[in-house]
Amino acid sequence: MGSERIKNDLREFEQSVRALSDGISKASDVWNDRKYTELSNSIREVANDSMKFIQIGDRCCSQVDKFMAIAAEKY
Repeated sequence: MGSERIKNDLREFEQSVRALSDGISKASDVWNDRKYTELSNSIREVANDSMKFIQIGDRCCSQVDKFMAIAAEKY
């Protein structure tokens, strides 16, 4: 099993955040006022935090894979 499920969940999460960011960017064509700027800034923070989360998740997956390789060794 290893880290495959975690990796899949991370990719789904990443796609969701991208879709949210893209949707907000597209809204700028018709909605460009102070509230949009606030929303856009908030989404930017979410995207930055999400990037950190994904990077940590990727490192976690790497460690899980290393653990699984060691656990599979025969002595």
